[in-house]
Amino acid sequence: DVNDNAPVFEEAVYSAYVAENNLPGALVVRVSARDADAGANGRVSYWLAGGSAGAAGAAPLVSVEARSGAVYAQRSLDYEQCREFAVAVRAQDGGAPARSSTATVRVFVLDQNDNAPRVLYPPPPAAAAPGGAASLAAAFEVVPRSAEAGYLVGKVVAVDADAGRNAWLSYELVQASEPALFRVGLQSGEVRTARAVSERDAAKQRLVAV
Repeated sequence: DVNDNAPVFEEAVYSAYVAENNLPGALVVRVSARDADAGANGRVSYWLAGGSAGAAGAAPLVSVEARSGAVYAQRSLDYEQCREFAVAVRAQDGGAPARSSTATVRVFVLDQNDNAPRVLYPPPPAAAAPGGAASLAAAFEVVPRSAEAGYLVGKVVAVDADAGRNAWLSYELVQASEPALFRVGLQSGEVRTARAVSERDAAKQRLVAV
């Protein structure tokens, strides 16, 4: 036998899907190449040939087992940091000189609901500028006594770092000094009066929204 055949991958491009927060060492995908030669000339080994799996000088996100072609995650993946990446895997036979070919492995990281919503407004006390009571004034909204039902008091603004349904937000009023006076929009986060403000209502009202 003469080593006149290069290894041929079953697929030119492999696609793999891995849920974020995976355990290090988790199997990502298995690549396979066949070589028509005999003996050592047809014995295939696999190596990483490069790609966007890691910055220069940084440990790669995946590794490949030389004999089996199994591609493993080197560490836990984070969807919010890296949503997809690609690596080139080289299949090389044992001939002299050796022949080789490459295939691309595209890894897509799947989002998990691992982030809680973050409220941007009203700002949390820790984010307020120093200044005691004056810094807390930003969390107050002023409503005229003449406000009718449906008056826009303010809006709760929140974001979620996850994707898709994991980032869909809804709002609910869970506590209020006068529960019948206010309501919050389920999807909008808008806080409005549920009825007209009366002279009997307390001058200060405290609302808690989730």
